[in-house]
Amino acid sequence: SIMANNVVNSRGVTVTIKIGTGTATKISGITDFSGIGSGSASVIDLTDLDSTAKEKQIGLMDEGQFKISYNVVKGDAGQAALDTARASGNACEIKVTTSASTYTFNAYVLTNEKSGAVDQQMKGSAGFEITGSVTTAAVAP
Repeated sequence: SIMANNVVNSRGVTVTIKIGTGTATKISGITDFSGIGSGSASVIDLTDLDSTAKEKQIGLMDEGQFKISYNVVKGDAGQAALDTARASGNACEIKVTTSASTYTFNAYVLTNEKSGAVDQQMKGSAGFEITGSVTTAAVAP
């Protein structure tokens, strides 16, 4: 079907991190990501005593948080950059590239947790607080 042919597969998605004016570095081993478009705007209550029902307006958009999970890869520069960005307390640029779109935004690395268990690979998960807007661009077919 046409719809099945147009579904965007997550296979091949890349996530890069760029600190300051440095080069964007791919974060390897990513198993999943979430959070693009999860934020919401504030609701401003404009109701007054003359109102017959609640009156509202939308405030500024808050893009919310972005999360990734990954398999820990020894010596991976992108995974190391997560720790560097977290320690610095400065925002970094994150770019998610799918077969259909790119999503670029600035974010603070809030967490970069590692875990392990019997008969499993080491795993990591990083949480980001997005600051500013997310820029979406189409990828040429």
